[in-house]
Formats: sequence, C-alpha cells, structure tokens
Amino acid sequence: MLKELSIRNAKRQSKDYLLYFITLACTVSFMYAFNSLIFSDIVKAFPSIGVLPYMIIVASLLIVLIMGWIVGYMTKYILKKRSRELSIYMISGIPNRSICRLIFYENALIGIFAFAIGLPVGILFSQLLEAVLSSMFGMIYVLRWNFSFNATALTCLYFLAMLFYAIRRNNKWISKVTLYDLLYYERQNEKKLLHDGVSAIALFFISVLTGCVGIFLMCTGPLGNGYDVLIGVVCLVLFLFGFFLSVPTFLIMQFGNREKWKYEKNRLVLFCGFTAKIRSTSIIMGVLSVLFMLSLTFMGAGTAVYMIADKNMEQSVFDIMILHKAELQDFSAYENVLDLNFPVQSSYVYSIYTDNKNSFLAARNDCISSTGRSGYMAYAEYQHDTYMKQSDYKKLREILGLQSVELNPSLCYIHCVPALKKPFEILLEQDKSLNCAGYLFAEDSIFCEPFSQMDTYGNGLDFCIIVPEQAVSQMTTLYSLLSVITETPLDSRDLQNIVQMCDGLSMLKRNIGKTASDGSGVTALIDNVDYLSGKWIDKESLTQLYAMAICLFYLSLVFEITGAAILAMQILSDREKKRRQDCILQQLGMNRRDIEKLNNRQLSMMFLLPLLPALIISSCFVYVSAGKMQLSAFHLPVFSNNLWIIGSLSIAFVFFILLYGVYYIAARISYRRQ
Repeated sequence: MLKELSIRNAKRQSKDYLLYFITLACTVSFMYAFNSLIFSDIVKAFPSIGVLPYMIIVASLLIVLIMGWIVGYMTKYILKKRSRELSIYMISGIPNRSICRLIFYENALIGIFAFAIGLPVGILFSQLLEAVLSSMFGMIYVLRWNFSFNATALTCLYFLAMLFYAIRRNNKWISKVTLYDLLYYERQNEKKLLHDGVSAIALFFISVLTGCVGIFLMCTGPLGNGYDVLIGVVCLVLFLFGFFLSVPTFLIMQFGNREKWKYEKNRLVLFCGFTAKIRSTSIIMGVLSVLFMLSLTFMGAGTAVYMIADKNMEQSVFDIMILHKAELQDFSAYENVLDLNFPVQSSYVYSIYTDNKNSFLAARNDCISSTGRSGYMAYAEYQHDTYMKQSDYKKLREILGLQSVELNPSLCYIHCVPALKKPFEILLEQDKSLNCAGYLFAEDSIFCEPFSQMDTYGNGLDFCIIVPEQAVSQMTTLYSLLSVITETPLDSRDLQNIVQMCDGLSMLKRNIGKTASDGSGVTALIDNVDYLSGKWIDKESLTQLYAMAICLFYLSLVFEITGAAILAMQILSDREKKRRQDCILQQLGMNRRDIEKLNNRQLSMMFLLPLLPALIISSCFVYVSAGKMQLSAFHLPVFSNNLWIIGSLSIAFVFFILLYGVYYIAARISYRRQ
C-alpha cells in the first residue's frame, strides 16, 4: 500500500517536486560529464594530466556532501509544506517509521526518473567538455555518442551516496517530529532580527563602508603578504550579511513615506511584499549571495586560467624544436627520423648568436622591474643581447605563414614580445647611433608576432635582433636549432617516441639547471646531448593549469545549483500566503493580468537581489586574482590591457546566467501554477 501511495503522491506533488527534480537532473549530468573525463582517451594520452582524475574525485566527494545537504534541505522544505498531509497520516495511525519509508519511496522514484533524464544530458555535456579539452591540447575532436559504463557506475555511486545522506537527515526529522509541530507549522512566524530602525540604518551604512574597505584592500593590496586579501575577504562577507539584514528597513525608511511614489503603478503591493520577503530571509539571502559570489569567482578564475594558458601556447609557434649547444649542428639524422615517422610540413635549421653588448637586455630588465618583479637574468645563455641572421628570419616567417617583409640588407631589425615594443622604441629614439657590428637600425624596425620567444632556448628570450649576414661573423654562436612544423598535433607518446628513436636526444626541462662553468648564471643544458622542446612539450607543462580550470568550473556549477535551488525554494515557501493575497487583490478589483505582472516583478527582483552584490564582489576577486596569476605566470605582461579580464568575467557571467535562467523559468512556472 505504501508503494502505491508513494507513486500517487509523487504524481500529485509533481509541481512541488519540479525544482527538486531539476536539481537532481543537473547534478547527475554534471557528475557524469566530469567523471567521463577520468576515463577519457585524452587523459590517457597525456600522462602529465594524471592529476586531473584525482582532482575530479576530490571535488566530487565535496559535491556529494554539498548536494546531499541541498537535496535534504529541499526535501525537508517539501515535507514541511505537506505538514497537514503528514499529520493526517499520524492521526490515521501510520507510525513514523512507515512515513519514513513512504518518503523514501517517493524520493527513490523521483531520483530514478531524474537519473534517467540527467544521464543523456550528461553524455551531451561530456562531449562538450571533451571538445574543450581537445582544443586545449590541440587534438582533433570527433563528435561521437560515447557512453562510459565506468563513468555511469561512478556517477550512480555518488548519486546514491548523496540521496542516502539527504534521506537519512530527513528521516531523523520525521522520527522526532510531533503532531503538534506539523499542525501548527504554517502558523509559525519568523523572528525579527533587528527591532530598531535606527540600528538597521546604522548597520546598512556600516556594511556598505565595510564592503568599500574590502574592495579597496583587495584591489590595492597595501598591507602585502596576503593580509590584505584575508582582511578584504572577511570585510566583504560581513558586508553581504550586514547588507541583507539592514536593507529592508533602509528601503522602508527611504521609500515608505513617499506617498506619491508608493501609490502609483501598484508599487505599494510590490514594495510591501518585496521588503517583507527580504526581512524574513535576510540570513538566507546573505548565504545565497556568498554562494553566487563563489560560483562567479571560481568560474571567472577558471576562465582566466584557461586564457593565460592559451596565451602562453599562442606564443609557442613551432611544434618541434631540437637544440644543439654552441656551433651549428648537422640535424639531418633528426630530420630523417621525423620525416619517416611523422607528417612534417616544414623544417629549418639556423643559429642564435650573441656578443658582449647588452643595451636591449638592459631595457628588457628595466621593463620587468617596472612590473614589480626582479629584472635579473639568471640564465647564463642570456647575459647579453641575442641575434639572428636576416636570411634565417625571412625563412622562418615564410614557414610560419607570417606577412612577408622587405628587410634592408644593411640595417638591423628587432623581433620581440609585444610588452617590449614601447621600451625598445624609446631606446632607439633616444640613441639613434645604436648599432650592431656597425649596422644601424631601420625605422619601424620592430616586429611583435608570436615567435617562440616567451621562454628560454627559443628564438631568443623575449627578443632577438635581426642583423645582416656579415654581422654574425663577429659574434659567437649561442646555440643552433632545428624548428619543425607538423601537419597534425603530437601527444606525449609521440614525444617519447622521438626521444627513443633519436640517439643523444633528451627532453628539455627548464625547471632543472646547474651553475654554468664560468659562473655567469644558471643553465638548463646540463648534459652533453641535444634537447627536444616545442609547443607540445610546453603544452604538457601547462596541464596542471588546465586541470585547475576544469575543477574550478565544476565547483562553480555546483555552488550555483545549490544557491539557485535554495533561492527558488525560499521564494515559493509562502505559497498559501501568496495565494490568499492574490485573492484579496482580485476581490479589490485588480485583474489577474496585473496580479501576474506584480508576481513576476517580485520574482525577478528576488532573483536579482542576491546576484547583484555577488557580481560586484566576484568581479573584484577575479580582477585581482587574474592580475596576480598573469604576474606569476609571465615575467612580462602578455595582454596589452585588462580587457581580457573583462572577457573572462563576461564568459563566466554568460555561463552563470544560462543555468540561473533555468531555475528562474522553473520558479516562474511554479509561481504561475499557484
């Protein structure tokens, strides 16, 4: 009988379970999508990203606890709204244990249905994630219906743990609840936290001041050593709770006495309903704003991490670079191996030179020092300016498909990263007699396209001076390079095969070095071998950044689901009161269309209220964190301005609004059904 009753109740309470169902289905789809990455071919192809599955598992365990709590919260809300129904069961003699089983059957039915709907959506979402991950690692993505049994089993395990945790919490409440509690639940009033209007106004202005102090500390960082961030975060959280505790009274005192404004366009009903709802849910609103702030911050920070890693890879233009220290080397053996085993599009051999001058190196170091970092050059190979022959430069531009340029064979040119263009222009303007081996510099002589200069042992470090052929006769060969462009991307197995097939070749590890024999600095060329580097080796060094971006995005989605579900439940919690109010308005002569407009306005305002302060604070967090991440990832700024941070915030906000809109539409449908 209980099973039949649970099926009937699940059908009859479908409108109350709509938000509950959406939350479960979204959770299933997100869990499956991210769990599928653990077993994906991309993760297997890149051993260096092996940390990603463990990060996803840890994040999933955290999500099980969070979503278990939110599912329990939503279920408890639904049960409290059905308090009269449950009291009838008790009066009829049904014991609490049987009522617990009845609720368990209802939740199991809805959970199975949500799992069945969420799984196909999760499969589609997993393809989107796989496409993004393929783009990150330069792999070709092929759309396919890929069902992972392992990911499904893991998702099912997490889902069952989440439901078990939620149902266990609610069973404790049902077993302890009394008939009196159920009968008089809807007559209970929320306690007023602030009884004095003056104290509420004072709290409002104090909270606003605290928020301004927090934003100031976060953006300027006057204290240093992380204290400004810590104090800033505390101030901003206090601002959120103080703001929502005091804003109802502040609005009443500001607008309540403006009779002309209040009695126009049905504002009185909207104003009273809006302020009353905020007053009764002020603490919840503060919690929701914190959740939305975390969601937007994580999503924005994850987007910024991805953009930084992508910008780094944009500067690395050659798929394979083989380096030989000092004199020009015969690379024919390497070229034969690559031609036989990999689809080589083009390749070229050339040298990088140096002398005892450091005019441009000094300008570079000064530019780095202006960003707050040390301009000292630690690498022994880059204690002086670096050079390249014009013929080599023109050939490399041709291979890369860059715009063809006419170079005067008796003048010098510069190719550098964009951040150095202005300092070098100033240097050339101040000293027009500056020359290399007697050759002056041409006007408009600086080029800034991506040219494998962002890291060591490429075409110079941050810059390279392009000189006539005869000029290098007076210089020393720093190292020689074989630069290769392949027709298809390479993965870690391809790179390992290249090293195994080529004797005397080792992968370049820039993070390992020793002091040079002459004591001039540190060198990563520690063995008497040739070194393999290039885009795909650099790509593997960024896998931890990509893994962090994915997990931040995962957590942000869950925080948003949690906050949106609680918000929708809180808005719909006074269903009976709202229904009676609408009936009174209709009896007073207001037509149903105007009543529906008022309800929709109040719903929109309630959805916007916790989002607006969260958006402001998260923008501050993302702006500060993105700037610090760029400073720690690059010794020179790679973005010409801060528009990229605005771009990361915009992308995060668009994704946030898409999911937030689902809950808004669901809440609006439930609102209309009332």
